[in-house]
Amino acid sequence: MSSPVLSRRAARYSMLALALAACGAETKPTAADAKSPDKAAAPPTAAKTDANKPDANKPDPLVKKIDGADPTDDRYALRIDAADAAVGKEGSVKVTVVPKAPWHMNLDFPTSLALTAPDGVTLAKAELKKGDAAKLDEQSAEFDVKFTPTAAGEKTVSGKFKFAVCQDEACSPVTEEFAVKLAVK
Repeated sequence: MSSPVLSRRAARYSMLALALAACGAETKPTAADAKSPDKAAAPPTAAKTDANKPDANKPDPLVKKIDGADPTDDRYALRIDAADAAVGKEGSVKVTVVPKAPWHMNLDFPTSLALTAPDGVTLAKAELKKGDAAKLDEQSAEFDVKFTPTAAGEKTVSGKFKFAVCQDEACSPVTEEFAVKLAVK
């Protein structure tokens, strides 16, 4: 009879072996490899928070934190920063992922950001690749998404952010789906 501790340990070793095998591949991952099983749930909606701000006493209403399907995920933090939006004026949304120690960004992974805009919002570019990143280094990946609203009201832009984080023992490809609501004036 095996104990629960041995079963959990065997499961951890199996997961580590799979992650190490994924890290050693030199080819682009297939669609199944690019998805993280803990991110397969429906896309979360943006929630306002100031937890990631250096000065928590001064809340910033424009900073939104996206909560993933697994709230115990300690590999990275995803932030969405949206500016005010006005009809006919270009606005921007900053999408940033910051790995948590000991994780770092995998600069060899084909990092990308795919966006879908609703009627009444025009994106400057819907498919962003590594070369489009405002910042991409081992500490973070940051994309500035430019858009122009053509109609007032609440608009939701959805996105799919593909990236990978690594540590000494393992790499983890992630597909993070998100939605951010814009109040267009």
